[in-house]
Amino acid sequence: MTIIAALSTDHLIGSGDGMPWEVPEEYQQFLDFIAGQTVIMGRRSFEIFGGDLTSAHALVVSRSASDLEGAIVCRSLDEACAQAAAFGKTVFSAGGATIYEQTLPRADRMYLSYIKGDFEGDTYFPAFDEAEWQVVRREEHPRFVFVAYARRAG
Repeated sequence: MTIIAALSTDHLIGSGDGMPWEVPEEYQQFLDFIAGQTVIMGRRSFEIFGGDLTSAHALVVSRSASDLEGAIVCRSLDEACAQAAAFGKTVFSAGGATIYEQTLPRADRMYLSYIKGDFEGDTYFPAFDEAEWQVVRREEHPRFVFVAYARRAG
C-alpha cells in the first residue's frame, strides 16, 4: 500500500472541510499517480475529492455512510483492504487523518508532497519514525517538494 498526501512542513493536511492551500500542479500529480488504480479514503475525503478522482476504484471507509455514488463503502479498513486486493491494482491510502493513522503500519511506500508556506488548519498527518523509511526520490518544485519513501526492510 502507498500512502499519498499533501502536507505542510509541520504535517498539516486539512482546514475545516478542505485543504488550507491550492496548488494545482501538486493536485494534478496526485491525480496522475492514482489514475486507474485503487484508492482507500475516509468519507470526508471522498466528499472533498470524489468528483475529481481518476482512480479505477474508490473505497470509502465509513461506519455511517451506506451509499456514495462513485464509491464502494466499506465498514472497516480490513474490509477495504480485502476488496482492494481483489482488484489487483496499486492501492493508495488517500486520507484523511484517521485513515492515514490506520494505514501507516500497513504501508510500504509513501508519496508525500510538502507544500511550501505557513498555513492554518486543524487536521494533521500522523507522526512517523523517519528511521523506518528511506527516501528513494526527491523532487523540488516551485510550490512544493515531492518525497517518495520506501519502508526499510527489517
